Amino acid sequence: MSKFWWQDTIIYQVYLRSFNDSNNDGIGDINGVIERLDYLRDLGVDTLWISPHYDSPMDDNGYDVRDFYKVSPDYGTIEDFKNLLAEAHRRDMKIITDLVLNHTSDEHPWFEAAKDPNHPEHEKYHDFYIWQPPKYDKKGRRMRPTRWKSWFGGPVWEYNEATDEYYLHIFSKKMPDLNWRNETMRKELKAMIQWWIDLGVDGFRVDASNHLEKNWDFPDGHPGYENFSSLPKHHEYLEELGRELFRPHDLLVIGEAGGASREEALQYAGFDTTEFDMLIQFEHCWVDTDDTNTLTPGKWAKGTVDVTRIKKSFAHWLDVFKDNGWNTIYWHNHDQPRIVSHYGDDGAFHEESAKMLLYTLYMLPGTPIVYYGEEIGMTNVDYENLEDFRDVEVFTEYDNFISNGASHETAMQALRDRARDNARTPMQWNSDKYAGFSDVHPWIDVVGNKDSINVERQQSDSESILNQYKRILRLRREANIAHGHAEFYDLNDPQTFNYKITTNTHEFVVLANFKGTPLTMDIPVDLRAYSLYLSNMKTDAKRSEFKPYEARIYIKENN
Repeated sequence: MSKFWWQDTIIYQVYLRSFNDSNNDGIGDINGVIERLDYLRDLGVDTLWISPHYDSPMDDNGYDVRDFYKVSPDYGTIEDFKNLLAEAHRRDMKIITDLVLNHTSDEHPWFEAAKDPNHPEHEKYHDFYIWQPPKYDKKGRRMRPTRWKSWFGGPVWEYNEATDEYYLHIFSKKMPDLNWRNETMRKELKAMIQWWIDLGVDGFRVDASNHLEKNWDFPDGHPGYENFSSLPKHHEYLEELGRELFRPHDLLVIGEAGGASREEALQYAGFDTTEFDMLIQFEHCWVDTDDTNTLTPGKWAKGTVDVTRIKKSFAHWLDVFKDNGWNTIYWHNHDQPRIVSHYGDDGAFHEESAKMLLYTLYMLPGTPIVYYGEEIGMTNVDYENLEDFRDVEVFTEYDNFISNGASHETAMQALRDRARDNARTPMQWNSDKYAGFSDVHPWIDVVGNKDSINVERQQSDSESILNQYKRILRLRREANIAHGHAEFYDLNDPQTFNYKITTNTHEFVVLANFKGTPLTMDIPVDLRAYSLYLSNMKTDAKRSEFKPYEARIYIKENN
């Protein structure tokens, strides 16, 4: 039985800039989303998570907010946004938006005043941000306050000559961090949140929610992430927002916080907390890194997919939130590579592996988040030139790779494998020149496989990836899978992905070969008690041999 409406919803993340261009300027927009609402409703979606739509210089595609109360001219007007809310609500769909609370753009009026001692409101707004004086070496040369490293690869400190200070930015230097210890600043942000609630939004995804507090002792360290990630005091700020704004309005609020322990996760999103309703964590997102790679290290070092870690992560989070909170399931978002390229096969077994990934994730309990284009198996980019990329992170990291001794091609391959732009290319609606996204050259190039991977082609194929997504999302509702109980088999097996899901009406068994080599499976249940409900290739329902990426779903009614 549901306690909250969002327990039974199906969320679809729209990367606004890349979804649908309604006015042919090469940029996706709000009216483009409105044009596709019926497509999304037919897919089985009833909640849309819209990426940042605020006025922004677009240094980081809208996460650098210049004015929280305005819509970016790239995307439309506030009237367009009101129309999106009305059209979605008319279809019994809900809209949640990104809420960026850790930082602003350096072009925000607050920061314009904060950095300029001659500005009439400098004294008020200077303390809205985090500043430190320079340090000096023995030769009198100016040095940054600490050696902390930004999430985008460079230093976190940028010098402001007018005040002879450095300001903190844990992302881009054009995204100065806000000082959450300043009560006036918090009141300004709460007024902004209330304004959007009054406008009619149904919830928020809170960006970078575990970074709001910093270590104000500013100890040195490299990379120093522990000084601006998941510090205990940030829960006080989130609890304040939840108590005053989120809970009283029956919103869906999703927090983003990687690395949370069981206790921290329940503090974020337990049923008895006021902070969030659901939590996005990243434990399953980078289980294929190669720690021996020193040329393109960290997330950029592509290695072998560790299937055991994925299964154990899913099992862990189901256990964490069992009876105490609500689970969130998703493969990837705008910060990770396309899932079929990441954990599947975007070549010979493209369709088979995309369906396998569908079966293994979307039969699990909780609220699912489908990322745009995932439902047709969109892949990573095929760019040949560095200039084809757009993400601010790419260019810093490319320089780092070259400094590490990587060749240009090694660096480029790392970007093609792992860059965030992989998940930000134009939606492939059809096989037209620009994939039906726009009639003009888009802001970022379309992937070259748009002729074979697109919505129009898959809509007419009853066994396509798209139509199997529709079938599974419909099944989730009909069989009450969101509230089911999952039991994994063979968690330590490095190739299989097997589990049973029990609902109030049915029992399902998912059997999958997660990798590109065949295997003979030790079937964990007596298949004679089940019927084959769905498979991603023609198969003998009782056969123990599984082809590369073969997956099956079995069903039986509960007695």
